[in-house]
Amino acid sequence: MVVEWKEREHDIVDASAIEDEGCMNALRDCGLKKFFLTSYMRSQPELLQFIIDAWDVDDQVFRLRNQTLELEVSDVYFITGLSRRGAVPILTGSRPSGEKVGEVKARVCPEAQFGQRSAKVLINTIRDLTLKAILFTITRAAGVQAPHKANKNHLILATECLSLTIFNWAAAVTTNIKRQLTN
Repeated sequence: MVVEWKEREHDIVDASAIEDEGCMNALRDCGLKKFFLTSYMRSQPELLQFIIDAWDVDDQVFRLRNQTLELEVSDVYFITGLSRRGAVPILTGSRPSGEKVGEVKARVCPEAQFGQRSAKVLINTIRDLTLKAILFTITRAAGVQAPHKANKNHLILATECLSLTIFNWAAAVTTNIKRQLTN
């Protein structure tokens, strides 16, 4: 299998976020700063292809020469710097909430726009730099196919991040990595 990746499309937002002390503090406070600053693996297609080829789908381990390596939460923590404290966030699917996505958008980022024929918010249409940077980082951690769009769950997670909630991002990302390697 050949893997081709497109580099991130929000470098300007990232550069602005890095220069903004309040934004960096917010990312640090919710346990996402080190991950935000970690370079994308997408820019290293040969390494990514090697990782994919080494993954044993049936046993959920990496096989390298006659060695078996399990992917542990602590591995993801040390590689990415993601927090291991707090509740494990739900990165994929939906989570129970009495609000509809339009209601969450109206509360969190009323100026934002939905994508065409989509119930997802276009992150670049959000004015608040900190919220934008957190959402881009959450969609990256979630491994979504359209990291420029945030669903209702991502919007709710971002508001919790802004209210200083710390999550066990490392456990969520470990689960996500295994799911992506297996599918």
